[in-house]
Amino acid sequence: MKLRNEHIVMEGIRGKLRLLHLSDTHFSPMLSYDKNLRKAKRIAEMAIRTKPDVIAVTGDLVSRTASDQSIFVSCQLMMHMRDHAPVLYTLGNHETDLPKRKLQRLLFFLRKQNITILHNSMTEIGGVQFYGLTLPTTVYQNENGGYGNLTPITVETVEKRLGKCQKPCVLLAHSPMGFPAYAQWGADVVLSGHVHGGIVRLPGVGGILSPERRFLPEYTKGLYRCRSSIMEVSAGIGKLRICNPAEEVLITLTD
Repeated sequence: MKLRNEHIVMEGIRGKLRLLHLSDTHFSPMLSYDKNLRKAKRIAEMAIRTKPDVIAVTGDLVSRTASDQSIFVSCQLMMHMRDHAPVLYTLGNHETDLPKRKLQRLLFFLRKQNITILHNSMTEIGGVQFYGLTLPTTVYQNENGGYGNLTPITVETVEKRLGKCQKPCVLLAHSPMGFPAYAQWGADVVLSGHVHGGIVRLPGVGGILSPERRFLPEYTKGLYRCRSSIMEVSAGIGKLRICNPAEEVLITLTD
């Protein structure tokens, strides 16, 4: 697993804020308890070494097939990181696909550990407004479980869930595909994941495939700009990947 460093100038911020971005850890019953626990320990150790002011987790903490064991391990990871910095968390498509009982259990344990769950809500840290957007499931898959005729992400989608944008603003949104809408809404900085870096990355080409089975998706990894907004997309940590190392991203926000 690698640490990627990014520097973003954000108007209105006071001084400097070190923001660690994690996404798509995908703790899964496909791994044994011991392997999941070792994975959580590696993630936490790297996160703690960066000495962030805030840790942002942009969804798919567990996979939709999560067992109680993998939910427990994911909560252990969040607890260890919370001992060192505030942890903000927003849901991805795998969490919204969980059976209701398992999702409630996950959120219950996270709240017990004082993790800030941004489920179409916001919180303020250091003078910055942090918003978390939970998108409708039909953004990711249609009602038949396929990938055609998906619901587009529009500025109306965002505003209906979050209201008007208050600045300076960092938006946690699992899918990067709505970046034009996030920028139109007014987000200064967007943190996203979901695409797993394009799963396979080729030199001079970039990421090859999105979870929606789209070839050469527009947003896979790194920094992107639209209007006055900047989006940082993490390649994430879990799932199959080729020439595409797992990563955590340390973002330094300055004025």
